[in-house]
Amino acid sequence: MMGNDNINADTAAERLGAWTTAGKLVDIPEDARAIGVRCMVDLFAVGIAGGNHETSTMAQDLAFAEHGDGHASIFGTDRRTTASGAALANATAAHVFDFDDTCYAGVTHGTAVIGPAVLAVAEQTEASGETLLAAFIAGSECAYVLGKATGNAPWFNGWWGTTIYGAIGAAAGCARVLGLNTSQTTNAIALAAFGAGGNLAGLGTDAKPLTCGLASAAGVRAALLAAAGASGPAGIFEDARGFAKLFNEGVFDVSQMDHLGQVYSLIEPGVFIKPYPSCTATHAALEATSILMREHDLTVDNVTQVSCFVPEMVDVSLIYNAPESFQQAQFSMPYTVACMLAHGSYGVKHLETSALADKRTRRAMEKITMIRDDDLTAQALDGRSGPECARVVIETTAGTTFELFNSVAIGAPSKPMSDDDLDTKFRTLAGYGSVKNAETLLARLRSIDSLPNTRNLMP
Repeated sequence: MMGNDNINADTAAERLGAWTTAGKLVDIPEDARAIGVRCMVDLFAVGIAGGNHETSTMAQDLAFAEHGDGHASIFGTDRRTTASGAALANATAAHVFDFDDTCYAGVTHGTAVIGPAVLAVAEQTEASGETLLAAFIAGSECAYVLGKATGNAPWFNGWWGTTIYGAIGAAAGCARVLGLNTSQTTNAIALAAFGAGGNLAGLGTDAKPLTCGLASAAGVRAALLAAAGASGPAGIFEDARGFAKLFNEGVFDVSQMDHLGQVYSLIEPGVFIKPYPSCTATHAALEATSILMREHDLTVDNVTQVSCFVPEMVDVSLIYNAPESFQQAQFSMPYTVACMLAHGSYGVKHLETSALADKRTRRAMEKITMIRDDDLTAQALDGRSGPECARVVIETTAGTTFELFNSVAIGAPSKPMSDDDLDTKFRTLAGYGSVKNAETLLARLRSIDSLPNTRNLMP
């Protein structure tokens, strides 16, 4: 993974396969390794918190029913199952609160799909932490470079990059853990790409986290099948009947493959590690509201109106003005901002059934309006501001108006959450889940590359 100077492959899948099998963890830039560790810490935080959720329990029950016992751990339980079963359950748990990281390359929740897959295979095979981390980074880079090659047009057309690029990245990462050769890894990637799919119609339903789980498990299975000798279409991305044609009207910038090992997507564009359990489209407005409330001593009682001006990407993501479930609440500007206005915070506790019915929050929602702004859309598209920026205008009972533009929220790559804050997020979310010793687990995650056997990762 040093670079791709010696990779002489023809198709995109072959180039991904060749790069994935090359190099060692020490060849990866220190910044990329550090971000990889942060992603793993965040994965366990959100996965543990989500492991006890009823949607996650569905995936766990299915995993145990279909796969039985194994060596791969399950968030939220002491039981273990097979690698594909664990990937299904853990990826579902990691995404159930929409609290996991995201990358704007393809608009992809990569870690929630790739992380559980490589973790499960690493535990199953007793791989080292160094192998796990290298595989996670390799899988992430494969997923995100595909997002760069297609651009964000598929997302705007309704395709969900998380399950599409994520499944392919999971296959690449698992192939790396298994030590597959270049040909086998290419086949794993091609098999995953051949079966990839998923669309944005599932926003606000159980389909969204469950399909994360299905994509993660698909990546595991693709790698295992490739290890057994299964072949896949090496030209899957370029074929006239293949990936680019179906997902992006034939548009596929193959030159992005030249950047593998040269420009790490974990660094550029980077990953957004969330401070709030909701779609990132809510975050800039949530943060701006919080700042205005704090700076001007505002409360729900002295505020008459909150107007959130947003670009197109935010407007098409936040489709629930009056959410009726926790899944819908994660995609609701009125609900998330109302929680901030009424309670001074927004977190996992606000996704409980009782919180959704809270009268104070519901009254506050009547004061929240989201407006698509053409100027902000133009700014977001040409890079003058963040893709999910927001301008918040608050009107008060005293007749005063306060306004704040927020280009990006804390957690974005250009405004990263500190390691201390990430550790606090981990400790807080560990309290929602079943983990015997959170501090021991956190310490192991922070030094994961020195762990001899990942089967001993969970305390």
